[in-house]
Amino acid sequence: MQKHLPLGLLLLLLSLLTGCTQNLFQSSSHTEYKRLTLDPDYQYQIRKDDKLSVSVWDHEELSVGSIYSIYNSNEIYGKWLLVDVNGKIALPKVGAFPVEGLTIQDAENNLKQVLSQWIVNPQVNIKVLNKEITVLGEVNTPGTQLLEKERNTLVEVLGRAGDFSIHADKEHLRVLRASGTETHEIEVDLTRIENFDLKNVVVLPGDVIYVPARTGKQFDKKSGSTLAIASSMTAIIVFTRLLFSL
Repeated sequence: MQKHLPLGLLLLLLSLLTGCTQNLFQSSSHTEYKRLTLDPDYQYQIRKDDKLSVSVWDHEELSVGSIYSIYNSNEIYGKWLLVDVNGKIALPKVGAFPVEGLTIQDAENNLKQVLSQWIVNPQVNIKVLNKEITVLGEVNTPGTQLLEKERNTLVEVLGRAGDFSIHADKEHLRVLRASGTETHEIEVDLTRIENFDLKNVVVLPGDVIYVPARTGKQFDKKSGSTLAIASSMTAIIVFTRLLFSL
């Protein structure tokens, strides 16, 4: 007499066979890995499409989104200037003012020199409003984050993303950074304390941090529902047999 597998076990085996899915950003053999290290004196350089606020102390007419004003100067609600395709912003009275490739300090110093034609010892503050990073994958709060500080580390950004989800693969985090037409990538293992300073890299605006899922995630998610279905089917079979045995 031929024996058949119990229905519950059969459903469980099917779940195991079909539960494997691919993560985003899978590494291939030709991927070039480069360590994303920064100079200790690194300073952000202004880019095209950046949104800037410009504050000139005691001169509201020369300011746009001033931090000294009663009006909000953030990206969503305040006023700001967009760095155009030529790398310039349009400033009141000054006109087109080149800023692309400059650090914040250099841009402020250059603007002070221009404004000194009309103002004695001008006090200038320039702020980039859209320095953002993207965190994807197995974190509790994925999405974009605004970087307020000049230097932001991988662990700080992950902390602001609400920590890892229970399915996170902490051994294979990826940090991706676009540089011109190239994309550089490193893989980070945060389960090991060795060389932690090296692993806790400084991230830059525009970087993408991806936390992949563990291999067994789909099984973890499906096994519960599969076992529930199997239990229900088994109960139906037992009930049917009991019904026909009466």
